[in-house]
Amino acid sequence: MNSALQDQAASLRRLTAKAGRAPSFAFIGSDKAGASTLVTELSLGLAYAGHRPLVVDCSLGQVQARRLGTPTTATLESQMVSVGGLDEMMTTSRQGIQLINLYARPEERALFSAQLWLRLGSEFAALERDSSVLMIDVPVTATDPVPASVADNLILVISPAADSMTTAYANIKRLSSGFGRQRFNVLVNRVRHLEEARDLFNRLAAVTSEFLSVSLRWVGFVPADNAVRRSQALRRPLMEAFPDSEAAAAFAQLAAVLPQWDSPETERNDTGFMDMLIATSRDWAEADGAKRR
Repeated sequence: MNSALQDQAASLRRLTAKAGRAPSFAFIGSDKAGASTLVTELSLGLAYAGHRPLVVDCSLGQVQARRLGTPTTATLESQMVSVGGLDEMMTTSRQGIQLINLYARPEERALFSAQLWLRLGSEFAALERDSSVLMIDVPVTATDPVPASVADNLILVISPAADSMTTAYANIKRLSSGFGRQRFNVLVNRVRHLEEARDLFNRLAAVTSEFLSVSLRWVGFVPADNAVRRSQALRRPLMEAFPDSEAAAAFAQLAAVLPQWDSPETERNDTGFMDMLIATSRDWAEADGAKRR
């Protein structure tokens, strides 16, 4: 990063340090693990409990807009050719949940000018101060690990699906070796009962303890429930469409304790998520470019 960009980043850090920010939680898992569903449902549970969640969709495809039944919006990548700012990327669901679409290809994030970086970072810092928690739907870490790597807390979602455990291990290895992340919360999804959930967690813990120096923390499980699929066909969150279902009860219980999972690995310096997202994207792109030369 050149001196001009360093000055801009320092200015943004001073700006965001004027007030506290909401803790961020990144949900990571294979396609069949249901991480995106957990972001939607736990956000709704938080809203029902009186919190102010901000859903941050960093994945391609406007998944969270579909799940929450909102219109699609512009994305972070569109800001390369637009001056509309965060307002173009934001919407509010009928349940009162704020949603912002921060999808951008990592190589595009790395090209953001210092001026655009400063402006968007300042706008996003205000959102972080107004929210009580950031719920982040991250892209596949094999292609874009940055959004997960800069979140305060990592929620690893596993399920009985065939590729879930191998993907979970790969995610842990990538984020620990490439970004120094050592703490992973584990949430088991779509299981028949507590014993199956515990077995999956123990299997993952056994493999990681043998090969990696990381810490896994069990935070709970969600039972398999056909009502989840029916609610998605209706384009409505489960907790709204089928509030009496077994999975809805689990989501409500998990949402009630989710704020207690907040345990960042380093002292929170109040540098905003947007600032870290773009700065780390630049660093990652530079490191990747150096490897290719």
